Amino acid sequence: MKKYQSALVFLTLIILAVSCSLQKSKVIGNTNVVNEITRVEQLSVMDEEGNNNLTVKDLEKLEASTKGDKIAEDYVTELKWLVEHNESQHLLHETLYMREYIQTGKDVPCIPHELWHISLFVKLGDMDYAKSQLKPIEEGYNVWVRNVEAKRKAYPQFYNSLDNLEQMSKEAIQKLKQNDYSDETLDQLDTIGAVAIC
Repeated sequence: MKKYQSALVFLTLIILAVSCSLQKSKVIGNTNVVNEITRVEQLSVMDEEGNNNLTVKDLEKLEASTKGDKIAEDYVTELKWLVEHNESQHLLHETLYMREYIQTGKDVPCIPHELWHISLFVKLGDMDYAKSQLKPIEEGYNVWVRNVEAKRKAYPQFYNSLDNLEQMSKEAIQKLKQNDYSDETLDQLDTIGAVAIC
């Protein structure tokens, strides 16, 4: 009997684990989160002198509404970093991809923009944050390639330089994996970001 009880407990734990992993995020499809992203974007608009009204405090509601969803939380972390370092001109990259994730449940990274942000993090003295972003970039590279290759099939005229961008991005990732954050590498990251195809 004890043998069956142990098996039953084990089976119950497996079912619980599977059901928890299959639970849909409370963030995906949530229009309140999308509305909050829009509010953040509106606050980030710069005036004629290059100033905006967005503060880290303005991100608290967005942060609270994404609790429990690792991908959404990562987007908010980067948004906070950008605001803290007065780099709001890069905010719309993050909010665009975050909105797409919230609406579809699919996180399709834009590797060129993410590489560009690594350069930004390093130049502003946050080497730890820059290095922490390398693993997600490396993991997302193939997803990005599949996504842009599919777009190229539909609209080849807009993707003439894609092969070169893919190669430059792959080389840059290898340099970063070798801990090469030289000025030359950072310039390469900036170039990749400037010609980004997502």
